[in-house]
Amino acid sequence: MATTDTGFQFKKNYAGRTSGIQDARLIENSGTITVGDMVRGSYDAGAANGMVELAAAGNAILGVVVGIVDRNGIDMDSSRLSHSGTWTSSTKTFTAASTNTTVDQVKAIIDIDPMSVWSNQPDAAIGTTTSSGSSDQLGSYTDIVAASDQADENNNTAAFNTVAQLAILGVDPENTDRGLYVIKEHQLFG
Repeated sequence: MATTDTGFQFKKNYAGRTSGIQDARLIENSGTITVGDMVRGSYDAGAANGMVELAAAGNAILGVVVGIVDRNGIDMDSSRLSHSGTWTSSTKTFTAASTNTTVDQVKAIIDIDPMSVWSNQPDAAIGTTTSSGSSDQLGSYTDIVAASDQADENNNTAAFNTVAQLAILGVDPENTDRGLYVIKEHQLFG
């Protein structure tokens, strides 16, 4: 099942916070980031070192993008902005210029809290995969897909009882097409 309902959405926080712990990080040069993407801190050499980039399957995850702002903390939908990158308001996507880290300095606001719970529609219907463990059961694990905005329903054919990037908390009771997840392999706290 292909889906257009992508992106991780904040559901709740086990520590009782109304939002998770947030951190602002520069988006890597020429990077494309969307609100709802799972990201990591870059380990690239040179100017991109320490900047934020999309997480891939198997990467430790820094957190989930919950906003994108300019160098002064102004939301990208503001008409007062001037930057070289491309902002698409309808999808909340920013494509950085090749000089973002030195000129525009557009940042991703990232929820880095390991206690935050995320709702997400995986890349296939929940519960259709047969494996050791189940994709809709508390205590199972899965990775994210290459686009960094969805849980991998078949966990790339790995067993669901082997620790992976996300711990599965079950089906979202408010939308049974979506599952609930927490970051298990965290870049800072993992």
